Amino acid sequence: MSPTLIDTKLGRDYLGRHFLLSVPTNRKAVTLTFDDGPNPRNTPSLLKLLDRKRITAHFFLVGRHLARHGSIARETVAAGHEVGNHTYHHIPLTLLPSRVIRKELVETEKLLDEIAPGRMHTVRPPMGWFSQRVMNRFRDLDLIPVMGDVYPQDPGRPGVDTIVRRVRARIGPGSIVILHDGGWRDGVDRSQTIDAVDRLTDELGAEGYSFESLSALCDGGELE
Repeated sequence: MSPTLIDTKLGRDYLGRHFLLSVPTNRKAVTLTFDDGPNPRNTPSLLKLLDRKRITAHFFLVGRHLARHGSIARETVAAGHEVGNHTYHHIPLTLLPSRVIRKELVETEKLLDEIAPGRMHTVRPPMGWFSQRVMNRFRDLDLIPVMGDVYPQDPGRPGVDTIVRRVRARIGPGSIVILHDGGWRDGVDRSQTIDAVDRLTDELGAEGYSFESLSALCDGGELE
Protein backbone atom coordinates (compact mmCIF):
# COMPACT_ATOMS: atom_id res chain seq x y z
CA MET A 1 0.00 0.00 0.00
CA SER A 2 1.40 3.39 -0.97
CA PRO A 3 1.38 5.62 2.13
CA THR A 4 -0.88 8.67 2.23
CA LEU A 5 -0.69 11.76 4.44
CA ILE A 6 -3.03 10.23 7.01
CA ASP A 7 -0.69 7.26 7.43
CA THR A 8 1.91 9.32 9.31
CA LYS A 9 1.59 11.40 12.46
CA LEU A 10 3.20 14.38 10.74
CA GLY A 11 0.71 14.10 7.89
CA ARG A 12 -2.27 13.76 10.23
CA ASP A 13 -1.12 16.78 12.22
CA TYR A 14 -0.92 18.79 9.00
CA LEU A 15 -4.29 17.63 7.68
CA GLY A 16 -5.89 18.15 11.07
CA ARG A 17 -5.24 21.89 10.77
CA HIS A 18 -7.47 21.98 7.69
CA PHE A 19 -9.94 19.08 7.91
CA LEU A 20 -12.07 17.12 10.31
CA LEU A 21 -10.09 13.87 10.56
CA SER A 22 -11.63 12.31 13.66
CA VAL A 23 -13.64 13.34 16.70
CA PRO A 24 -12.06 13.39 20.18
CA THR A 25 -14.07 10.98 22.30
CA ASN A 26 -13.69 8.14 24.74
CA ARG A 27 -16.72 6.40 23.25
CA LYS A 28 -16.07 3.51 20.91
CA ALA A 29 -18.07 5.23 18.19
CA VAL A 30 -16.99 5.74 14.57
CA THR A 31 -18.44 6.99 11.29
CA LEU A 32 -18.29 5.13 7.99
CA THR A 33 -18.13 7.42 4.96
CA PHE A 34 -18.55 6.44 1.32
CA ASP A 35 -17.34 8.42 -1.70
CA ASP A 36 -18.18 8.80 -5.38
CA GLY A 37 -21.84 7.73 -5.47
CA PRO A 38 -24.67 7.43 -5.92
CA ASN A 39 -23.88 4.31 -7.92
CA PRO A 40 -26.56 2.02 -9.40
CA ARG A 41 -24.41 -1.11 -9.13
CA ASN A 42 -23.16 -0.77 -5.55
CA THR A 43 -25.13 1.76 -3.51
CA PRO A 44 -28.42 -0.20 -3.33
CA SER A 45 -26.61 -3.30 -2.01
CA LEU A 46 -24.72 -1.20 0.51
CA LEU A 47 -27.93 0.49 1.68
CA LYS A 48 -29.54 -2.91 2.25
CA LEU A 49 -26.55 -4.04 4.30
CA LEU A 50 -26.54 -0.90 6.43
CA ASP A 51 -30.29 -1.09 6.94
CA ARG A 52 -30.08 -4.71 8.07
CA LYS A 53 -27.45 -3.74 10.62
CA ARG A 54 -29.16 -0.47 11.59
CA ILE A 55 -26.06 1.54 10.75
CA THR A 56 -26.12 5.19 9.72
CA ALA A 57 -23.33 6.45 7.45
CA HIS A 58 -22.22 9.58 5.59
CA PHE A 59 -22.12 9.59 1.78
CA PHE A 60 -20.04 12.12 -0.19
CA LEU A 61 -21.86 12.39 -3.52
CA VAL A 62 -20.57 13.42 -6.93
CA GLY A 63 -22.92 15.94 -8.54
CA ARG A 64 -22.96 14.40 -12.01
CA HIS A 65 -23.86 11.01 -10.52
CA LEU A 66 -26.48 12.62 -8.32
CA ALA A 67 -28.07 14.28 -11.34
CA ARG A 68 -28.36 10.89 -13.09
CA HIS A 69 -29.25 8.72 -10.10
CA GLY A 70 -31.31 11.01 -7.93
CA SER A 71 -33.67 8.24 -6.87
CA ILE A 72 -30.79 6.34 -5.24
CA ALA A 73 -29.68 9.49 -3.45
CA ARG A 74 -33.21 10.11 -2.18
CA GLU A 75 -33.35 6.51 -0.97
CA THR A 76 -30.07 7.11 0.84
CA VAL A 77 -31.45 10.14 2.65
CA ALA A 78 -34.79 8.46 3.35
CA ALA A 79 -32.90 5.64 5.07
CA GLY A 80 -31.46 8.18 7.53
CA HIS A 81 -27.99 8.55 6.06
CA GLU A 82 -26.25 11.89 5.69
CA VAL A 83 -24.92 13.28 2.42
CA GLY A 84 -22.09 15.67 1.60
CA ASN A 85 -20.43 17.40 -1.35
CA HIS A 86 -17.77 15.59 -3.40
CA THR A 87 -17.88 18.19 -6.25
CA TYR A 88 -19.76 17.89 -9.52
CA HIS A 89 -17.23 16.24 -11.84
CA HIS A 90 -14.73 14.73 -9.36
CA ILE A 91 -11.75 16.61 -10.80
CA PRO A 92 -8.82 17.55 -8.50
CA LEU A 93 -9.77 21.05 -7.39
CA THR A 94 -6.20 22.29 -7.29
CA LEU A 95 -6.08 22.04 -11.09
CA LEU A 96 -9.06 24.37 -11.57
CA PRO A 97 -9.41 28.17 -11.52
CA SER A 98 -11.22 29.58 -8.49
CA ARG A 99 -14.44 30.34 -10.38
CA VAL A 100 -14.65 26.73 -11.59
CA ILE A 101 -13.96 25.39 -8.09
CA ARG A 102 -16.88 27.44 -6.85
CA LYS A 103 -19.10 26.20 -9.67
CA GLU A 104 -18.19 22.56 -8.93
CA LEU A 105 -19.25 23.06 -5.32
CA VAL A 106 -22.30 25.26 -5.83
CA GLU A 107 -23.91 23.04 -8.47
CA THR A 108 -23.56 20.02 -6.22
CA GLU A 109 -24.84 21.94 -3.20
CA LYS A 110 -28.01 22.83 -5.10
CA LEU A 111 -28.69 19.18 -5.89
CA LEU A 112 -27.98 18.13 -2.31
CA ASP A 113 -30.28 20.83 -0.93
CA GLU A 114 -33.12 19.41 -3.01
CA ILE A 115 -32.88 15.98 -1.40
CA ALA A 116 -31.60 16.89 2.07
CA PRO A 117 -32.56 20.38 3.23
CA GLY A 118 -31.20 21.28 6.64
CA ARG A 119 -28.30 18.84 6.35
CA MET A 120 -24.81 19.18 7.75
CA HIS A 121 -22.93 20.97 4.96
CA THR A 122 -19.81 18.88 4.51
CA VAL A 123 -17.30 18.60 1.67
CA ARG A 124 -14.52 16.18 0.77
CA PRO A 125 -12.15 17.16 -2.08
CA PRO A 126 -11.62 14.58 -4.85
CA MET A 127 -8.52 12.45 -4.26
CA GLY A 128 -7.87 14.51 -1.15
CA TRP A 129 -6.15 17.23 -3.21
CA PHE A 130 -6.38 20.72 -1.70
CA SER A 131 -4.59 24.04 -1.43
CA GLN A 132 -5.21 27.26 0.48
CA ARG A 133 -7.16 28.53 -2.53
CA VAL A 134 -9.41 25.46 -2.39
CA MET A 135 -9.88 25.82 1.37
CA ASN A 136 -10.86 29.46 0.86
CA ARG A 137 -13.67 28.38 -1.50
CA PHE A 138 -14.89 25.89 1.12
CA ARG A 139 -14.92 28.66 3.71
CA ASP A 140 -16.71 31.08 1.37
CA LEU A 141 -19.55 28.56 1.03
CA ASP A 142 -19.61 27.61 4.75
CA LEU A 143 -18.69 24.01 3.97
CA ILE A 144 -17.13 21.79 6.64
CA PRO A 145 -14.04 20.07 5.15
CA VAL A 146 -13.96 16.39 6.13
CA MET A 147 -11.17 13.93 5.39
CA GLY A 148 -10.87 11.04 7.85
CA ASP A 149 -8.17 9.17 9.75
CA VAL A 150 -8.65 5.65 8.36
CA TYR A 151 -8.24 4.94 4.64
CA PRO A 152 -7.71 1.32 3.50
CA GLN A 153 -7.33 2.38 -0.16
CA ASP A 154 -10.26 0.18 -1.13
CA PRO A 155 -10.59 1.55 -4.71
CA GLY A 156 -7.49 -0.48 -5.59
CA ARG A 157 -9.43 -3.69 -4.80
CA PRO A 158 -6.69 -5.16 -2.59
CA GLY A 159 -9.00 -7.92 -1.33
CA VAL A 160 -11.54 -8.11 1.49
CA ASP A 161 -9.02 -9.44 4.00
CA THR A 162 -6.63 -6.58 3.28
CA ILE A 163 -9.30 -3.91 3.54
CA VAL A 164 -10.42 -5.34 6.88
CA ARG A 165 -6.86 -5.57 8.16
CA ARG A 166 -5.99 -2.01 7.13
CA VAL A 167 -9.06 -0.58 8.83
CA ARG A 168 -8.56 -2.56 12.02
CA ALA A 169 -4.93 -1.44 12.21
CA ARG A 170 -5.92 2.23 12.40
CA ILE A 171 -9.42 2.49 13.81
CA GLY A 172 -10.12 3.91 17.26
CA PRO A 173 -12.75 5.90 19.16
CA GLY A 174 -13.96 8.82 17.03
CA SER A 175 -12.48 7.57 13.76
CA ILE A 176 -13.86 8.60 10.39
CA VAL A 177 -13.34 5.81 7.85
CA ILE A 178 -12.94 6.62 4.14
CA LEU A 179 -14.52 4.02 1.84
CA HIS A 180 -16.06 3.96 -1.65
CA ASP A 181 -19.40 2.84 -3.08
CA GLY A 182 -18.91 4.54 -6.45
CA GLY A 183 -16.30 5.62 -8.96
CA TRP A 184 -15.84 7.28 -12.30
CA ARG A 185 -18.04 4.72 -14.10
CA ASP A 186 -21.43 3.32 -13.15
CA GLY A 187 -20.10 -0.20 -13.64
CA VAL A 188 -17.26 0.08 -11.13
CA ASP A 189 -17.13 -2.93 -8.80
CA ARG A 190 -17.11 -2.12 -5.09
CA SER A 191 -18.15 -5.58 -3.90
CA GLN A 192 -14.90 -5.95 -1.94
CA THR A 193 -15.70 -2.82 0.00
CA ILE A 194 -19.25 -3.95 0.75
CA ASP A 195 -18.06 -7.39 1.87
CA ALA A 196 -15.40 -5.76 4.03
CA VAL A 197 -17.98 -3.49 5.64
CA ASP A 198 -20.09 -6.55 6.41
CA ARG A 199 -17.16 -8.20 8.21
CA LEU A 200 -15.86 -5.07 9.89
CA THR A 201 -19.18 -4.07 11.38
CA ASP A 202 -19.64 -7.57 12.81
CA GLU A 203 -16.11 -7.78 14.22
CA LEU A 204 -15.92 -4.24 15.57
CA GLY A 205 -19.48 -4.39 16.84
CA ALA A 206 -18.55 -7.46 18.87
CA GLU A 207 -15.77 -5.37 20.41
CA GLY A 208 -18.19 -2.66 21.50
CA TYR A 209 -17.97 -0.24 18.60
CA SER A 210 -21.02 1.62 17.35
CA PHE A 211 -21.42 3.16 13.89
CA GLU A 212 -22.96 6.63 13.89
CA SER A 213 -23.77 9.42 11.50
CA LEU A 214 -21.12 12.11 11.31
CA SER A 215 -23.36 14.67 13.00
CA ALA A 216 -24.08 12.25 15.86
CA LEU A 217 -20.37 11.48 16.23
CA CYS A 218 -19.58 15.19 16.41
CA ASP A 219 -22.41 15.90 18.85
CA GLY A 220 -21.20 13.13 21.15
CA GLY A 221 -17.54 13.97 20.77
CA GLU A 222 -16.73 15.40 24.16
CA LEU A 223 -14.12 13.52 26.14
CA GLU A 224 -15.41 12.09 29.40
